[in-house]
Amino acid sequence: MRRSTAFRSVALATLLLVSASCVTTQLPPISSQGSTFKPLPDEEALWEQSRDEEKKLLEKVDLYQDPLLDAYLEKVVAGLNPAGMAANPAIRYKVRVVEDPTLNAFAYPHGSIYVHTGLLARIENEDELATVLGHEMTHVENRHMLRYHRAAHNKQVGLSVAAVAASVVLAAAEIDALDHGDWGKAAVIDMMGDLIVGLGLQLAFLASVNGYGRGLELEADEGGFRKIAASGYDLQQAPKVYEALLNDHGEKKKVEAFFFGSHPRLSERVQNTRAYLAKHAGDANPAGEVARQEREEAFTRRVRPVVRDDAGLNIRMGRLALAEGQLEKVQGWMPKDPETHFLRGRLQLAQAGDPEKSREDQRRLRGEAEDSFRKATELDPGRPTPHRELGLLLYESKKLGEACVQFKRYTKLAPNADDTEVIRDYVVEMERDGKCH
Repeated sequence: MRRSTAFRSVALATLLLVSASCVTTQLPPISSQGSTFKPLPDEEALWEQSRDEEKKLLEKVDLYQDPLLDAYLEKVVAGLNPAGMAANPAIRYKVRVVEDPTLNAFAYPHGSIYVHTGLLARIENEDELATVLGHEMTHVENRHMLRYHRAAHNKQVGLSVAAVAASVVLAAAEIDALDHGDWGKAAVIDMMGDLIVGLGLQLAFLASVNGYGRGLELEADEGGFRKIAASGYDLQQAPKVYEALLNDHGEKKKVEAFFFGSHPRLSERVQNTRAYLAKHAGDANPAGEVARQEREEAFTRRVRPVVRDDAGLNIRMGRLALAEGQLEKVQGWMPKDPETHFLRGRLQLAQAGDPEKSREDQRRLRGEAEDSFRKATELDPGRPTPHRELGLLLYESKKLGEACVQFKRYTKLAPNADDTEVIRDYVVEMERDGKCH
């Protein structure tokens, strides 16, 4: 059943090849034409296809619900947008955040940009964020989707071969993960396979999985660098994005085959970025100290909940080393955030379940989880879930009187929850045995 996703991707890739007469791939950037820009007929058709795809995507994808974050990202995009692009009424950027722990970002040719929480959570500052967004904006501004399609059509087989090759890699990675029992790894691949490939989203497949090839990807990198330099960002931060993404944090289940590409391609990008910086060191026009401080504060304020919530996704994925690093960062930012303590308890329980850990370590971690859940209930007594988790942990530890108190609080706070009746049964059982007062 799972393998069908991989093979569907190969079938989808064969549909990407469309016969067409030879057309030029030498197209000026949209920004060079300002308000006079009009999309070409095949470009307009591509935009319509991308809008139709996006509707399908939005019906299935889980968007991260934070209007202030969306507004912040669009403000960063507006600051990076050159005047000629901003003056054009035919295209407007729209940024959305996908609730997904993988490292990914992609843009549709009509201006919609998608960034995964996993990528946002790995970025350290607004300079790095601008590097990512500038890259995607350059794909749109320089019409890379259209240029790639035209080049492939001219070659008659280029797009098909490239897409099939990428599909086979995706399929092989998933199958290899399943054959070796690495369900966490297979699940990560399925996220992209089922959502983009399974829905038949050809353009999203090209933008987020296959890529546009070395030439256009390098052009997108350099276009992004020019944008961040012109907007007062620190060019020296750009290679740090790629370097940070190379770090797997000791996480065996970390599978990041998208956006910046595989480990070799990512290493090559680090080298290319350093070479660009060496050549264009004088291009930078960094903002003043006050502006930098304001950017840092805005970035931290908007991104810290994303890092926290992405840690929760990684816990569910079994990527515990990555989640631990994220929660340590968030706890430094928000030491009194109840959700952070709750997730820390979930993480510690998951770590305690590792059979390779000693019994002493397992007991220690369960004790730490109890403390974390207790702290979460103290910081937000009105939230039901921490009371349930604390109650279950106390019940398993034979601390029945305390467990009963937490269970009663949970059922009072969440009378209509799916498991409320089960928790009430625990209370009845303990009352019958005289353990609940």
